[in-house]
Amino acid sequence: MLESSLRLCAPFVKGVVLDVGCGDRPYEKTFLAGATKYIGTDYLSDRSKPDIISSALHLPFADGAFDTVVSTEVLEHVPEPLRALREMARVLRPEGTLVLTVPLYWPRHEVPYDFFRYPYDGLLYLIEQSGFELVKLYSRGRSYAFLAQALQHVQPIGARPVMWMINQFALWCERHLKHDLLTLGWTVVGKKKAKATTNEHE
Repeated sequence: MLESSLRLCAPFVKGVVLDVGCGDRPYEKTFLAGATKYIGTDYLSDRSKPDIISSALHLPFADGAFDTVVSTEVLEHVPEPLRALREMARVLRPEGTLVLTVPLYWPRHEVPYDFFRYPYDGLLYLIEQSGFELVKLYSRGRSYAFLAQALQHVQPIGARPVMWMINQFALWCERHLKHDLLTLGWTVVGKKKAKATTNEHE
């Protein structure tokens, strides 16, 4: 579902792209292939391959240096998410594009750096307060996908074919769902406002 949502976002990825929290750069040659130049930034670890080592809270780039900023499943690990989003806005050119993915549900992970989950209203608040205009918002799965994933976390099932069948059944159920109360996460496309507030002291 994450990859399906990023596929929908691919047409928005243009120009010089900064991937914040790039990890091992899984989307550089796929959903981010529309970039004229790709730069990944992250902490250095055995699971990351950054071009530039940095925190999301202190991006070592000039104002307006990028056309697109991407950050996938990173913001839950940042202790000050609004500050991080304002940094992303700062390094974007006016009306540049943000592609952001965040979870609403997932078990504790990357301990001890697992800080937040993002409900609908809280996410929109952060997007607005960091200087972005919402362009697209995709939910990643709905109630049945949420329940199927939670079931597998409560009672892990080792056999991949069984897990696959559970997931396929959940997706089938979702085609007949009349409401949308739960989701696993969100994928956002935002546009930097022409005069965005990127400094928390402003």
